[in-house]
Amino acid sequence: TEEELVNYGKSDYVESYYYTYTLGANSSNITAATSSIEKSSDESSSNRPSMTGGFGGGSEKIFNQREQEGSFSLVGYNSYEDMTDFINGNYTITDGEVSSDFNSNSCVINEELASLNDLKVGDTITIVDTKDESKTYEITITGIYKEKTDDSEDNMRKMFTNSANKIITNINFIKNMVDNNSELKPTIKPTYIIKDKNSLEKFKEEVSEKGLSEYYQVSDNTEEIESATESVDNVKVFATTFLIITLIIGGVVLVVINMINIRERKYEIGVLRTIGMKKSIVSLQFMMELLIVAIAALAIGAGIGSCLSVGVANNLLANEIENTNSEMENISKNFGNKDMKDMPNREDGMNRGRNNFKVARVEQVKDINAVVDLKVLGELLGIGVLLTLISSLASMIAISRFSPLTILKERS
Repeated sequence: TEEELVNYGKSDYVESYYYTYTLGANSSNITAATSSIEKSSDESSSNRPSMTGGFGGGSEKIFNQREQEGSFSLVGYNSYEDMTDFINGNYTITDGEVSSDFNSNSCVINEELASLNDLKVGDTITIVDTKDESKTYEITITGIYKEKTDDSEDNMRKMFTNSANKIITNINFIKNMVDNNSELKPTIKPTYIIKDKNSLEKFKEEVSEKGLSEYYQVSDNTEEIESATESVDNVKVFATTFLIITLIIGGVVLVVINMINIRERKYEIGVLRTIGMKKSIVSLQFMMELLIVAIAALAIGAGIGSCLSVGVANNLLANEIENTNSEMENISKNFGNKDMKDMPNREDGMNRGRNNFKVARVEQVKDINAVVDLKVLGELLGIGVLLTLISSLASMIAISRFSPLTILKERS
C-alpha cells in the first residue's frame, strides 16, 4: 500500500523515492489496439492446440482475464522525474506534450492507439471502471507518444508495441477512481534512491524488519551501475598502474644520475674527507643539494602543470556542459519540447535531493580558476622527497666506501 511504501522511504539509507500507480480500465468510446487479435484468437481456439496443452480454452482464458483486468492500462506518475521511460528515450512525444499539471484529468497515449481510433491532441477519452460500468471518467489527450522499438524478430512479428494500450496519466486521476470504488486494486511500484552501495543490503534488511512480506522481492540496479562504470574503473586502474611505473622509472633514473654525480665529484669528496669532514656530513651535503634541486623542480613543474591543467580542465568542462545541455534537450524533446528549467517542484518532497533527470541539479560553472590545491602540492612534495631520499641512499653508500687517500692519489 501507499502507506507502507512511504514508511519504507523514511529511512536513513534512502536519499529519495517515488512511485507509480497502474490500474486496468476500459473505455466506452475507443477500441483497444489488441482486441481484434485477441478475439480472433479466441474464436479459433477450439480448432487448434492451446499454449497449455490439449485443445480449446487456452487463449479464451487469457482473453477473459484481460477483459476482467481492463482493455487499457492506466499508468500514473507524480512528476516528470518519475517518468523514466521518457527520460531514457524509450517513449518520445510526437505531438503535443506531457501536461505539467499533475492534478488534471489529462493523459498521453500511444500513436498506434491514436491512429486506430483516429484520435488527436485535445480529444477526450471516456474511462470506464472495470468493476462498475456506471462509473465513468473523462480524460483529455494532451500528447501522443511513440515507443522506441528494436528490429528483433519478436518485435517484427507483433502488430502493436507493448505500450499500445498504455494510457499515461497522473497518480491523482487513478486515486480518484480508487476513492470512488474500493474494489479497484491498483498496482503500486515504488523506487528508492539509496545513498550509497553500502546502504543497499542494510535497506533491504530494514524494509524486511518493517514488515515487507517475504513474497515481495527487492530488486536493485547494482549490476547495471557496475557495467556503466566499468570503463571508469578501467581508466582508474590504468592511471594507477601508469603512476607506479613512472615512479619506479623516476627512482631508477635519479639513482643513476646521483651515481654519475658522485663519480664526477669524487675528488671533491676526497678533499673534504682529507681535511677531516665526517662521512655523514658529506652525505648530508649531497642530500641537501638534491632536496633543494627537487623542491625547485617541483615548484616549477607544479606551476607549469597548474597553468596547463586549467586550460585542459576548462576544455573538458566545456565538453561536459555541452553533453549535459544536449542530454537535457533530448529529454525536453521526449516530453514534447517542454522547458525543463521551469519544471514544477514536488509538493510532497519525495524527490528532494534527487538528481533531476539523472543530470545533477547543480550551479553550472563556465570555467575553473584553480585545479591544484595545497593537498595536491603536499602530495607532490611528499613523493618528490621520498624519491630523493631513496636515490640518495646510493650516493651515501658510495661515499662511505670511498678512501680519501686513494681518491687523491688517483687524481695526482
